[in-house]
Amino acid sequence: MEKDIISQLHSLRDIKPDEHFRATQKEILMNQISSSARTAKGAGFIWFYLKETFIHEMSLLGQPMAGLAAIILLIFGGGIFSISAASEATPGSFLYTVKIVSEKTRFAFALQPEDKMRLNVEFAERRATEIKTLTDNNEGNIDGAAEDLKNKIVSAQEQLKQVEGSDLNKAAELARDMEDKTAGLREKLQATKNALAQSSGAAKNKLNEAIQSVDRAGLSALSTIAKSTGKTSGAGKDELSRKVASKLKLTKDKISELEKDAKVFSAGFSRSEVGLQVYSSAQKVTEEKTKEANKAIVEAEKLLNNNNYQAALNKIAESESLLDEVADANSQTESANSEQKSTSTPEAKTELKPEVKGEIEEATTTEAMH
Repeated sequence: MEKDIISQLHSLRDIKPDEHFRATQKEILMNQISSSARTAKGAGFIWFYLKETFIHEMSLLGQPMAGLAAIILLIFGGGIFSISAASEATPGSFLYTVKIVSEKTRFAFALQPEDKMRLNVEFAERRATEIKTLTDNNEGNIDGAAEDLKNKIVSAQEQLKQVEGSDLNKAAELARDMEDKTAGLREKLQATKNALAQSSGAAKNKLNEAIQSVDRAGLSALSTIAKSTGKTSGAGKDELSRKVASKLKLTKDKISELEKDAKVFSAGFSRSEVGLQVYSSAQKVTEEKTKEANKAIVEAEKLLNNNNYQAALNKIAESESLLDEVADANSQTESANSEQKSTSTPEAKTELKPEVKGEIEEATTTEAMH
């Protein structure tokens, strides 16, 4: 539907509305908005949505096609059409603005922290779907969606804490839903990350940050559930035990993955002095932090076996924080190495000694024997 609209508007590319036209259309549009706001059910919602969309799109009127498209879509689409047509829009498309404004409108009319939390999780799921679509279609623009997803999840986590402060039982209900949703989010984001395995740069880093935020939110939700469950027995306790064990296993798998990546990282580096230096720095951080993370996980396992769920979750969170430091360090060193490669001249590259860590140690041992 979006493509059809854009195609029909191509013929308007060269039309330049004058000031009189803009003023006239603005007056017509505002009159229609006012009329709809007075008569339609949920008028406050429609008014806010159209007003925000109008303000946003009027800034584009200096661009002929975008300006006319905004006016035509809003006048003849009637707001509701725009929201429906924009539901599948992705970053970079014309209707994506309408989609984002509709989300802001819904959020503005959510008065309670629990309602805001649910909306933030819902919008985060949308961003995950958008990121996957963009990746599947080999398109860019995932940086902004990943950043927005991270922000939405962080906000949802904060809102859950607000509810927890006033009503622990209600917070536990919300936390169960949030924990399930974050598990699904992580699965989708991880699949996207795997599809971007050969990529680097800002997009991959933003995706990693989004996954880290989702993991932290899931742990936070599980912590809320643990506080509510306490020392009670029964199905609730069994479910909590399974979920904590699942989180623990996930963290152990992440440790193994980082340790494996560190080996591939070192073997794949350019055989150069700069590459060796970058490898050494990243390897040192990986070894130190994963060792600490493993120690925290061992303690978490003992605590889980003693049914001390909250303390076990604290140790898992400690381990996750250490692993985030490793991931961040690796991203920084990878970026630094990429920049070095791009700025190095061919002559400079040929002058560097083709050595890696294993060869240096072997050469040193040989010389000592002689």
